[in-house]
Amino acid sequence: MHYDLIIIGNSAAGLSAIKTIRAFDKKMSVAVFDKEAESAYSRVLTPYYAGFDTDKDHLYIVDESFYPKNGIDAYLGDEVFRVDTNKKTIYTQFDTYTYRYLLIAVGAFAKQSHIKHEKVLTLRNISDADKLRKLFSNAKSVAALGAGLVSLPTLSHLKDDVKKHIIVSSDRIFSQVVDKSASYILEEIFKDKNVFIYKHDDVESIKDNLDGSIKLSLKSNHQIDCDLLLVGKGVLPNVDFLKGEIETDKGIIIDDFCKTSAQDVYAAGDCAQGRDFVTGKSVIQGNWITAVEQAIIAAKNILGINVTYDGSIKNNTTEVFGIDVAVVGYNKDDAQNIEFYDPGRFFYRKLFFDESGFIIGATLIKDTNDAGLYYNLVKTRTKIDIFHNLNQFMNYPKFLSELNYR
Repeated sequence: MHYDLIIIGNSAAGLSAIKTIRAFDKKMSVAVFDKEAESAYSRVLTPYYAGFDTDKDHLYIVDESFYPKNGIDAYLGDEVFRVDTNKKTIYTQFDTYTYRYLLIAVGAFAKQSHIKHEKVLTLRNISDADKLRKLFSNAKSVAALGAGLVSLPTLSHLKDDVKKHIIVSSDRIFSQVVDKSASYILEEIFKDKNVFIYKHDDVESIKDNLDGSIKLSLKSNHQIDCDLLLVGKGVLPNVDFLKGEIETDKGIIIDDFCKTSAQDVYAAGDCAQGRDFVTGKSVIQGNWITAVEQAIIAAKNILGINVTYDGSIKNNTTEVFGIDVAVVGYNKDDAQNIEFYDPGRFFYRKLFFDESGFIIGATLIKDTNDAGLYYNLVKTRTKIDIFHNLNQFMNYPKFLSELNYR
């Protein structure tokens, strides 16, 4: 069967592309393929579901009727395992299909541990969350390998009396997410949350205990008895099935039109590697907003509406142990920065800026509703001309009045 547009992937990017296409063109024949037999859902919410803080129904962004209502042929549960860009053909486990345009939005998959065991799990999709939810129901002790945007939010939704063990290879938690100061503030918060952190460490072996739990032996010689090990060591773009067909690096290389090296093939989301708005470097941003923005750009260019993408901006917001954390733009300590911290309520703000005084990023702990403000300040290349009193972080009208937009 032939389609004007085939979309591989049914999450943020794929869904955004469908909505954009249909906003301009009601007749284009469109098909979406995904290996999961699920309507589009939010992976961000899977830790809440696994930890019994929400029901499965709340994960879904659209229901099954969304696809036929929008004239979309949905092949959900039909994985694409090969693409031939010369023949403009995709190959699935059930059939082959040809396309005029192709959008690849396949996302990424969780990095696996070298430790193999039925109670060593990752969290990337609904089936993973189902398995974790079952094990969490009676868990008294849970360990996580890695302290990033999967493991920390997931552990934070467990009951207070469950022991939480965090094993990290670096010197701090959230090392790939927030700056050092923010990491240490969060570690202080965790001390009262039944959390135990093992730094510069790793799991070397695992064995079964007689009571059904498992024993982890760490590089540091510590041993941890727990009911399961959650591996949260990051993700890898799902690009192996494209080798030899499309230029890839860590992800699929895209230009400012979100176009790949292959004719009439575009990419968006966690599998796409494009220009960072702040640094200009080629990166995989891996957040919901970037996936949506890239898919809109790709869809418009497929429709013949020539638009370019300014570049992606890091934008992650999460909740860990009841504390909201948000990161926008560039937040490494090699950039100039100013910060404010109120330890009484764990309120933290840190702004990063370049040599010319333009805001390039921010880290926020507690009350993160203003994350959108900082995103816009980075996006609009706002310059700070006056910033004498850090307490103006407590007074946003005053803070805004002292910003000159340029």
